[in-house]
Amino acid sequence: MSVSEVQQIKGVVAQLQQGHLPSDLVFDACMPVGTRRHTSTHFTPVEVAVEAAQFLCSGAWENPKILDVGSGMGKFCLVGGAMFEQAHFTGVEQRKSLCDVADQLLEYSELNNVGFLCGNIMNVKFSDFQGVYLYNPFYEHLQPFSAMDETIELDADYYGIYCGYVRKQLQRMPKNTRVVTYFGGGEEIPLNYDLVKQGFHNDLKCWQRR
Repeated sequence: MSVSEVQQIKGVVAQLQQGHLPSDLVFDACMPVGTRRHTSTHFTPVEVAVEAAQFLCSGAWENPKILDVGSGMGKFCLVGGAMFEQAHFTGVEQRKSLCDVADQLLEYSELNNVGFLCGNIMNVKFSDFQGVYLYNPFYEHLQPFSAMDETIELDADYYGIYCGYVRKQLQRMPKNTRVVTYFGGGEEIPLNYDLVKQGFHNDLKCWQRR
């Protein structure tokens, strides 16, 4: 990571901690040049991340643990971690190259309430968390042309498998568990969750376990 990128992420975190929202152009400048072309379709906009994190962090738990499924280079977790110090954000991502970038950004951000896991979501226990963020993480299995690269195996069957796993995990979560979905058809959401809020042209949906 270049000196300018290091200074950029430090500046972005400082802005967020002071309650100011950096533009996506400013935030995305922290990322390696080769990956910036994916930001508009694969990484959460700053304004969306703030609203999603605010909902997830304002539930029944004083110090909630939030899971980001398919965290990419960590944008949602870093925004949330900078603005909501009382919460802890964990991102899980299959692509090691993206996890490496997320770890670098985290190191230079100096946030101590964010962490990243490199692996498959089916190896993650949702019971360790009180909130979950889903930015349509499995869509690339239905539409491979939308994928960032070919480093993981893509198969339409995986879409149903992964959605089913997430749905079962969420179904078992305790009352008042909160979930935010951004885009997607909501296939991961069980019937025992209520839609309590929408935003950003209804692309952002906030759910709560009853």
